[in-house]
Amino acid sequence: MSEWTLDEPVTEPVYNRADPQSGRALVDFHLRELGLGETWLVRVADDGQSYCRHVVPQGLGVCRAYVLTEAAWPEGAELCVTVDWTPHSALWRDDRTGRVPAGAEEHWRTRIAATTQALESLGYTVEPSRFRRSPHHHFSAELLVYRMPDGVPPRRPPTETAWALSEPVPPNYRRRSWYPEQSPETLVEDVLREAGLYSYRGDWDQPGARIGVRSITQTVWPPEADRCTQVIWWPAADFVRDPVTGLLPAGAADHWRECLARLHQTLADAGLLLRSRAHPWHPDTDKEADFLVYRAAAPTPDSE
Repeated sequence: MSEWTLDEPVTEPVYNRADPQSGRALVDFHLRELGLGETWLVRVADDGQSYCRHVVPQGLGVCRAYVLTEAAWPEGAELCVTVDWTPHSALWRDDRTGRVPAGAEEHWRTRIAATTQALESLGYTVEPSRFRRSPHHHFSAELLVYRMPDGVPPRRPPTETAWALSEPVPPNYRRRSWYPEQSPETLVEDVLREAGLYSYRGDWDQPGARIGVRSITQTVWPPEADRCTQVIWWPAADFVRDPVTGLLPAGAADHWRECLARLHQTLADAGLLLRSRAHPWHPDTDKEADFLVYRAAAPTPDSE
């Protein structure tokens, strides 16, 4: 049987902003270099059968990077992902009893601080979620990790009082769903359905443009939001780029402009706000468009 070999890039991956997976791959590579990420080892037996071995840092928890839509990136960022940190397995909450092991809170505090410091040493900016996570409510913690162009300072998050909420919002261990309140997805789906832009079935075979509504991590919710979700728009089949010739049908740009304008107006009429990426969506460069759609929280008596 052959020796175990690394089933991961051994040299730093090349980042290409047009390829969302390349940003995730780069941050995952750096996490492994820092001794904070997971590693997969492979070897081949004499009979040709391949075997895999999963290796994680001992006693530190493990970090994994995830792709994040550009609509949720901080302004000016050239790369952005979320990094999920899972604590060491000995300090996981017991799902049967709800008991959190002694030392879990300190483990979370020290390891998240150490992870932040390590990533910042490589030039990343690291922000915690304003929806504070803890071993009492969550399985893992999440960080927003991004990189600014040379010479451009990172954004300034809101003050601590505005950035951190006292209680986590669903889903979490103690409140696993929004019920009886509306979830962010249901709120937006109802608005789109009323306007004839969405259905329960999704209508994937319909001739017109399609719209999907997906949950988005609370780490990237705008500070003023009390509900936020991701809305994805796909053009109608008649206006999709030809897979053989690579050409766009006539009228594709008008189709995109008219449909997105209607979508934006429908959301605005319902009192919902929209956040998009910095450069406009266009059929010349994109296959679909996506946005953060959110509802601003009602002002509190102290803020009025």
